[in-house]
Amino acid sequence: MSDRTVEADLGKEVASPSRVLRRREFTRQVFLQIHRTIGLFAGAVFVLVGLSGSILAFRLDIDEWLNASIMRVEIPAPPASRRLDEILAAAITAMPADGKAERVTMPRHSASAVAITYMVETDDLDTDVYEMFVDPYTARVKGQRLYLHGDKTLSQPLVPIIVAFHWTLLLGFNNAYILGSIAILILISILVGLYLWWPRNGDWRLGFKIKWSASPERVVYDAHRSVGAYVSVFLLVTLFTGVAMIFKPATRSVAGLFSQVRADPDYGKSTPIPGRPPIGVDEAVAIADKIFSDGRLHWILLPSTPSGVYVVGKQSKDEPNRTTTFRNVGVDQYSRQVLYVQDRSAFTAGERLLEWLFPLHTGEAFGAIGRSIVLVVGLTPFLLYVTGFLRWRQKRRARRRATD
Repeated sequence: MSDRTVEADLGKEVASPSRVLRRREFTRQVFLQIHRTIGLFAGAVFVLVGLSGSILAFRLDIDEWLNASIMRVEIPAPPASRRLDEILAAAITAMPADGKAERVTMPRHSASAVAITYMVETDDLDTDVYEMFVDPYTARVKGQRLYLHGDKTLSQPLVPIIVAFHWTLLLGFNNAYILGSIAILILISILVGLYLWWPRNGDWRLGFKIKWSASPERVVYDAHRSVGAYVSVFLLVTLFTGVAMIFKPATRSVAGLFSQVRADPDYGKSTPIPGRPPIGVDEAVAIADKIFSDGRLHWILLPSTPSGVYVVGKQSKDEPNRTTTFRNVGVDQYSRQVLYVQDRSAFTAGERLLEWLFPLHTGEAFGAIGRSIVLVVGLTPFLLYVTGFLRWRQKRRARRRATD
């Protein structure tokens, strides 16, 4: 082998680490640009969605507080509740003649009213949805509110409007994919941010520290990367569950590749029986109690047509979702026959994944602690956006000074 060949090989060995470093630096700069661009533009939307999510972590409590005069009741001693048939009858009496009762939602706690949802067809071919609140101890109507006029989102009460903004940016349910696409970009930005966050010397503990005695520029930089590192897991879970719910058909399809995912339950149809009147709410609940003897009565979906069925939901204590329930019994309103039972204890792995999406997203799967975490996590996009923007402006000014 000639001396020139040996020198060339030695040159390659010396140059190789340098090329690796340059390649790593180039990759880092590309990722930094991706992170910065997504953060500046999509991040602004993420801030608003995060702030609305913080409010919605305690949406039911806020809604009840804002409407305490009709949604809260005095607890008598002893606290004896009236029969559901009596409560529903009081609501129907107070409804307009063309009102159709659709659902009875039981009180969340002992000082809450029973909510009866009913619909009224309007002259302009829209449907008005109302909520009427009845004292469960006296069967006295406390009041009602217009919940939705047709598909006009802004006709809703404040909390449902915030919910609509959080899920669709008020662009309509059919355009929710726009927010879902922005959420995917933010998801990518967070993953890129974690790559950029990892300290080059490998000591990950440095990524969680803020040097308060350093320059303002360094404090902003440390605050951005350390806050992002602390909340990254929570943000990723929130974003993933949100995207999965917005693109739920795709999520169901992917889950179905690994586990059976059955279609949404069909509770069947009632068969009218000549000379036999429909059963009442209390009897439908009693029939459902034979299927689910435990758990809290959550709601009763009412039959709206002669072929409609009662759907009685009994929420179990270990159910992660507190807003709805996946233990439901369909009851024929004439024959008293149980037509269908949805039992979450028989869910497959894929169905359980779908069940957990919403309670993980809202934090309600872990009670007040989970909701408090969601509240705090929802505030962090604002902090990340502000520190990220300040850092971007600092670097921009530094580049301008260097060129002057």
